[in-house]
Amino acid sequence: MPAGHSPTSPFNQRLAWTTTRTIEVCGITIPVSESLAVSRSGEAGWDSYVAGIRPNSGLKSAVKTVLWPLRRASENILGHQFLQYTLARWIKKYANDRTAFLECGPGDMSLRRFLPKQIAYNAIEFGLSEFQVRRVLARDPRVNLVLGTIEAIPLEDNTVDMVACVEMMQHVPDVDKGLRELVRVCKPGAKVMITVANGHCVKVKTKGANKHFVHLFTEADFRGRAERAGFKVLEHEQTGKWVPVPQSLIGGHSMHLPIHSKAEEDNCYFVYLLEVQKT
Repeated sequence: MPAGHSPTSPFNQRLAWTTTRTIEVCGITIPVSESLAVSRSGEAGWDSYVAGIRPNSGLKSAVKTVLWPLRRASENILGHQFLQYTLARWIKKYANDRTAFLECGPGDMSLRRFLPKQIAYNAIEFGLSEFQVRRVLARDPRVNLVLGTIEAIPLEDNTVDMVACVEMMQHVPDVDKGLRELVRVCKPGAKVMITVANGHCVKVKTKGANKHFVHLFTEADFRGRAERAGFKVLEHEQTGKWVPVPQSLIGGHSMHLPIHSKAEEDNCYFVYLLEVQKT
């Protein structure tokens, strides 16, 4: 079965990846998409064209473990973690213990805390650090992660009920192909939650775009791409007021406030709740 209650897992809706490749990382076996070229590089996942694992020395991992709670607190207060709370509202509304959930580009995998406790947290990641393998995969049996790309998701058709993509679409080289892949793996009527950076906001015009972005979206641009791929926009928000505080003073982050401005350029993020339209 593509998804369901696995006899080897106590969690519902654990997705079955359609790959036989694996990689060993920190004693953990991680499935790898058949078509993915994997490297062990500090650029893995940061560079949109380099997939794989970012090595961390034991000392670096130890330091990151100590500093992680402070980093998370800083991001929660100053960064864009407020985007997750919009998604959390939609998860609460639409997810239940029969929902096959998939996150694409999960980063630190913190969104899993909002899921119903009975279901598996399925995720596809392009690049992952050894620190996150130790911190999350080695400790949380609910996590079912594959190394891969949204442009070629190793899943059968019509297997997913809900998807989350937080701040990753601007890093995807062929974003239209990625959107079509989401439609393919999702069931009709599936809910897909996406946040993307506003590539033409005041912050970008002032500081320049993130060097890792390969797309600079406007709202109309991304909406049009989603609709052409087969999505219907159910809800949409523009949010994230940039506060021009020197990043060196706030731990290297840009400061954003969860404020919705009327002018598109005054919002750093677009947030979408989409529904898959197919039969």
